[in-house]
Amino acid sequence: MDILPGMNECEKGPSDACRVLAVPWQPLQSKKIILLATATINDGSLFVNGLFQNVFILYKLFDSMGYAPILVVNDKPKDINNVPPILRHVRMITVEDVVRSPMSIHVYLEIGMSIDPSLRRLFRTTGAKVAKLYLGNILNIDIETPMFYTGMHFAHHIVGEIDEIWVSPHYKQHQEYAAILNHVEPIPECMKIAPYVWDPCILTMDGTRKPQWRPRKSDETEMYVILEPNISFQKCALIPIMILERNYRMNKRPIEVLVGNGERLMKNPFFIETVFQNLELVKDNRITFSGRHDIPSIMRDHPHATAICHQWNNQYNYMILEYLHAGFPVIHNAPDWSDIGYFYEGHSVSGGSAALMKAKIHHGDNSERYKSFAETLKWRHSIYNPDVQKAWQELLV
Repeated sequence: MDILPGMNECEKGPSDACRVLAVPWQPLQSKKIILLATATINDGSLFVNGLFQNVFILYKLFDSMGYAPILVVNDKPKDINNVPPILRHVRMITVEDVVRSPMSIHVYLEIGMSIDPSLRRLFRTTGAKVAKLYLGNILNIDIETPMFYTGMHFAHHIVGEIDEIWVSPHYKQHQEYAAILNHVEPIPECMKIAPYVWDPCILTMDGTRKPQWRPRKSDETEMYVILEPNISFQKCALIPIMILERNYRMNKRPIEVLVGNGERLMKNPFFIETVFQNLELVKDNRITFSGRHDIPSIMRDHPHATAICHQWNNQYNYMILEYLHAGFPVIHNAPDWSDIGYFYEGHSVSGGSAALMKAKIHHGDNSERYKSFAETLKWRHSIYNPDVQKAWQELLV
């Protein structure tokens, strides 16, 4: 267009290339349906592990992309009061509902629940793509279970009638294992990486609560929290405990250390005799091993705490993102997020201790810089990021 006298030309900004995904506006009944299979989500299960949060965030992603997502659950909630308020608007049906009232399905995606292969076959015959999305480290789990939990069985693999296997980026190493196990050809057309997504909506309950870190008051004791599950070597409290032990030995002072999910460690004679009894933190009564805690409760009860995390082969973790979003200093070893928070490499206790000292010295005076880190990482994995949506669109075609 010609520039006429008096007209202003808009200069392109640094983010000018960021444009929304082109999706036509359609009434609900005209949208393509995506079924997400999951166990029933209630107040008691939402924070049990990240899987159910994954399901809801993917629901929101598909909704924002112009699809009509529906949760397929094993049993509809009998009491609406047991459903988290944030989930009460979600479309939900049972497998029996699907069988009784057939519908045109674009994609059937299994995440938190598996169904009988005969039903998958039914979906496929009506033109649906059937995919299984693994959001856990199944290779490690499947190695550990027969070795250490000889009486355990849980059906997270029901084999048959699956078109594609999808895995999270940090679990690419078990892509072929999952494909072969599920009788899917281990070729790129059938094995795909599903972009990692996160949104703070569950932590904040859509903005109705706003957990926020604050500096420690003069009459408060330094507080450190470790909330690893302690059910596997993949996410265990041992290295964070040693990081704090080293830090404490270098500078003995009044501190409090809370190890959530620590009761299972205290039931083990090896841990008691070899690790626990040799800790200065224990001898000086500075550490508590407790049961399970959810993140919102920790943030409410200990608003000045510093969090210490450790993982092996599980670097993407909602817990780290939640701490970052609320401004809590978090010591972590997730290499893909090494530019965010206070990072240490691998299993380095010295590196973790140095990261802890860095947080202690600098965090209180750099809240806006830290917020910038958190917002950048949040956008990198946001369900509203057009680049993330485009990558998911390629999976859903």
